[in-house]
Amino acid sequence: MIGRSLDATLSEAGETPLTTRSGFEIALRPVRPEDAAILDAFYDALAPDDMRYRFLSAQSHLSTAQLAALVEVDHRHREHLLAFERAGGKLIATLLLAADDRFENAEVAISVAPACKGRGVGWSLLHHAIDLARERGIARLRSIESRANCDAIEIERTLGFKSSDYEGDATLALLEIDLRRQAG
Repeated sequence: MIGRSLDATLSEAGETPLTTRSGFEIALRPVRPEDAAILDAFYDALAPDDMRYRFLSAQSHLSTAQLAALVEVDHRHREHLLAFERAGGKLIATLLLAADDRFENAEVAISVAPACKGRGVGWSLLHHAIDLARERGIARLRSIESRANCDAIEIERTLGFKSSDYEGDATLALLEIDLRRQAG
């Protein structure tokens, strides 16, 4: 744990190095407004299923409003981290953490470039999201997944998330981890 206060942000942070379980080296840093173009290109390069899993719709391209929401975060309640290949500097994944006003619940969303799947990137980013949520005092971390996204659901279960039905939509699952019980 880094030991930030609840009001701390990552907006002034530099890169955070991470090495996945497979030894793949990545660097995380907070999103900046000038990242809009690389984020747009990143999401355009995702497979149709990956876009559907991330945005829970059949869209093939981000809207202007969606792109603005991804780069205009407060780095407190909404944190968006970009993961780059350490070797080449290419954007390979994104991690969004969005907390409610009281920091009781937060939703996590991760996207990984097709070429980097199977290298532990998603697992490492989700583990990092859990640590970041704990540092911010968040009690419960959630993810809404398409039931067809078996890989993401398996990673979340491996890290302690419990699955339940998502009210109102049988095609979705709600995965949650109670960070007060999973401390340490």
